[in-house]
This record gives sequence, C-alpha cells and structure tokens, in this order.
Amino acid sequence: MNILFSTNTSFMVPTSVMLYSVCLSHQDIPIDFYLAYHNLTSEDIERLNMILSAFKNKKLILLDVGDEFAKMVKAKEQYSHETYYRILAINMLPDSVHRILYLDGDMLIKKDLLELYNTELEEGCPFAVCEDIHLHMKELYFIKDGIHMPESCKYFNAGIMLMNIDYLRKMRSTGYIIDAFIREAGNYYCPDQDILNIMYSDKVKFVPWTLYNLPPLHWNLDVGELMRGKIKYASYPELFNHPKEYVNVTSYLRDNAHIIHYLGSALKPWKYRSGVFYEDLALYSDLWFEYEKKMYDGIPELEQIM
Repeated sequence: MNILFSTNTSFMVPTSVMLYSVCLSHQDIPIDFYLAYHNLTSEDIERLNMILSAFKNKKLILLDVGDEFAKMVKAKEQYSHETYYRILAINMLPDSVHRILYLDGDMLIKKDLLELYNTELEEGCPFAVCEDIHLHMKELYFIKDGIHMPESCKYFNAGIMLMNIDYLRKMRSTGYIIDAFIREAGNYYCPDQDILNIMYSDKVKFVPWTLYNLPPLHWNLDVGELMRGKIKYASYPELFNHPKEYVNVTSYLRDNAHIIHYLGSALKPWKYRSGVFYEDLALYSDLWFEYEKKMYDGIPELEQIM
C-alpha cells in the first residue's frame, strides 16, 4: 500500500499520531509512506522514521518539493503551503506507483484502509473522495456557493484522496492543477480544496464519509425521514431550532468509523490539553489522546525528540 502525507514542524505531533495509528491498524501490511515536505528538520525526519521502525514492513520515502511553489502562492490563514504538496508530489512519485492514498495529518486511523485502497477507479476517474459533510452539518453552504458548483455535484473534502496516478499522469493533470493554484488560490475560502472541486467534482468517485472521513460532531438521524427509507442527518441549526424527533447515533458512527478527521480549527484535541473542549469534540478527544499515549508508551524515545 502507498500512502502520501505532508506536514511541517509545527504540525509534527498530530502527524505523528496519524502515522502511528496507520501503522497500528496495518501491522502486517507493507506500506510505503511518501512524505511531501520542505524545510523539515533532521529531528522531524528522525521522529517519523522512529515511528515506522517500530513496525514491520513500513518505509518512509522523502519527496522534497523545493521552495519555488511557495514563492508563487501565498499561504492563507490556517492553510499552509503544505496543503498543496499532495499535488506537487504526484510528478515526483516513481513509475511503479499507480495509485496512492493521501491522508491529512489531523486524522486518526482506527481500522484498516484496504477496502478503500482497493476501490476500483475507472479510467476517467482521478480520485476517490468523501463528501464534505461538515458543510451540511454546520450549513456552511457559502463555501460551495462561492465556487458556483452545479447543484447536481457534491462538494468533496480533499483531506482524504485515493489518487489514480495513471490517470493523472496520462492527462498531465498536475501541471493544470498547479497552474490553477498559482492563478486562483487567493480567490477562494478553501483554496486547494475549492479548486480541486471546480476541476473534478463531476469526475470523482465517492466513498462513504461515515467510514472514511468522519468529523468529530454530534450525529442525529431524522426519524421521520428514516421511516420513509431515507437517511438524513440533522444539521446543527435543524437540531436546535426546529423541534423534531431525532435519534442520536454519534457513538455508533464514532465506533464504526475507519477514519476520524479532526478538521477545522476548533475540533483538534491537541489544542485543548487543559481539558476544556468544545462539546462536539468531547466525544472524540479521549480517543485521540489514547492513541497518543499508546504511541509514547510504545516508543518512549519519541518524547526526547520534540
């Protein structure tokens, strides 16, 4: 299995937990981890290699993307240059790589990803992705409206992407995407994600977000819709402003998810070590800290590399 990720020094702790959780969930599976980066320290690289060395058949392959792109595109608020590196890395991958799974560093991998990794990608499909359900839950529709997507297209989250490298090479997609980043990244709320949706929302294949991109939120099913055979999760405004009958399925989704994605700026447990959590996050934070503790207990030398 090939996995791609990107990080910087300030994000090293959550990235380490993500990496550890992948290895823990795939202890007997050979994995080549491709790291797209620039300006990491030798201690950062040592830390990541130390995690992989604690498991069998895990290898770190470095892809230094250089500094030319960073000179042309300005980082925006919480979106660092590293968010673009998943695309810059495509042309740096060896010819033997035909598909690769990109994972954000703010994820927890609770169960194996083999079924996701083996998802069939048709010849004209560049990525398998998950719907960005966070937009529905918080009714952040201005993001999708801001890029004028057709109503028929779902907006996807770029934090997890199974990349069809054969297609992307054949279509020379990397150059087109990078050109769009350079021209337009400053025009959008979610710069790389918005641009990728504009370019590919009608070509991607969707896999279940409940399994592979679960945000740490409360999940409530609309009972009326359920009785009509339809799965509909109540948005937060619906849940609090309109008295309906809902059934809480948060624990079920949390426990059965393969990936929890601690997305956004307010839903990251490592920011709240004092114990003051958002109510959303409280149901998921202990799980992240549990994996962090397992990591340091299993690899105590890591704490010396901070």
